[in-house]
Amino acid sequence: MEIDKYVEFAPILIVIILFAAQTRIFITPEALEKKHREIMNECQGRFASIIYIKELKNQWGEIKEKIDKIYDYFLQTHGD
Repeated sequence: MEIDKYVEFAPILIVIILFAAQTRIFITPEALEKKHREIMNECQGRFASIIYIKELKNQWGEIKEKIDKIYDYFLQTHGD
């Protein structure tokens, strides 16, 4: 009796499996890895890395210090 139920639903299962295969609902690991590499390359091109941002902050701090020194020197030499 149990086999009859499987035989009854077999065409529906076959249609679902074929639909999933045609529409590529399930993905292979190779395709997933390829897409992952594409996304990573795109992100590297569009966004700055944290290391780069930290370096810019350090440079900005150094520039600010130099400007402060110039300002202090200017006030000392051309003050009241």
